[in-house]
Amino acid sequence: MMTATPEPGADRLDRIERIVLGLADDMADLKAAMTDMNTRMTEVETRLTRVEASVGSIPSIQDDLAVMKGWQTELAVERRAYQVFARLCDGELLRIYPQSELRHYTRLARQAGSISRVELAYAESIDFILEGTDARNAPVMYAVEVSHSAGPDDVDRAVGKAALLARLLGREVRPAVVGPRFTAEFETAAAQESVAYTYIRNGDSVKR
Repeated sequence: MMTATPEPGADRLDRIERIVLGLADDMADLKAAMTDMNTRMTEVETRLTRVEASVGSIPSIQDDLAVMKGWQTELAVERRAYQVFARLCDGELLRIYPQSELRHYTRLARQAGSISRVELAYAESIDFILEGTDARNAPVMYAVEVSHSAGPDDVDRAVGKAALLARLLGREVRPAVVGPRFTAEFETAAAQESVAYTYIRNGDSVKR
């Protein structure tokens, strides 16, 4: 009995089929790898977007911190107002001038037409008005600007508000600046404008 001999072309066809099947498997693996890579790239892009958003929010966070520091400094000044006043003029504080009393005079002046709306808002934006007597027991009043990092702009605001308040209250009001930090240009500007100032650090100590 004779065994049939496979045709030479059959073996070649089998090899080609195995190669094609192998290539198909490789393509499937490659496609799966590409899909996985695309997924990873999407995740990376999402993370980058989050990082960019976080970086973009840094200025607003810094602004919020600056506001919080300003509030903290104002609370420190209010708590240690007697020491602050003594440092400004070596005198005795009578009172922190009430905002309600200030509003009474600003509203009267506005109704009389002697100040504008802008001036009204500017006068009422003063951080503190400290009233008392100086070292010679003479009456004295300070318009106090409080700043966490005081500079020439704070000097200008103190001078401007003191002048406006003097006009509204009908008495001398001296400008002053209080804060825990002062820029290099501050002292020169304060001296030129005759603005009193004192340092305050976290409400724990007050010194000139």
